[in-house]
Amino acid sequence: MLKKIAGICFALSFVMAIVIFGGVGRNYISIYHAKIIFMVSGALGLILNLLTFQTGKHGNLFNFFYWFGSFILFIGLVFLQFRLPYGFYIIVTGIIILGGSFIIPEKKQKKERNNSDLLDD
Repeated sequence: MLKKIAGICFALSFVMAIVIFGGVGRNYISIYHAKIIFMVSGALGLILNLLTFQTGKHGNLFNFFYWFGSFILFIGLVFLQFRLPYGFYIIVTGIIILGGSFIIPEKKQKKERNNSDLLDD
């Protein structure tokens, strides 16, 4: 249920990103409201996915680092939107964490999956 809500939030956030950065649909919604909807729905989607990272199709370690890095990256984007200091550094940190999640060895992920499938005798 939470994953579906997070997916809807992401879809809404992507539509608002198209309005903000692409200029499409500015006749229907103002930039101010699009930014607010983008930030709220994006944050809600990221938080819900971070809270439910254990239900993903990849290993728990990969899912945690992926969604944590995405959350840090989103915070950096919010800092840039509000012109707060250190936004660029927060974005770089988020990208490093996000990229690091793809370096997690596949053996580690498979070992987590295989251990959960074992049956006790």
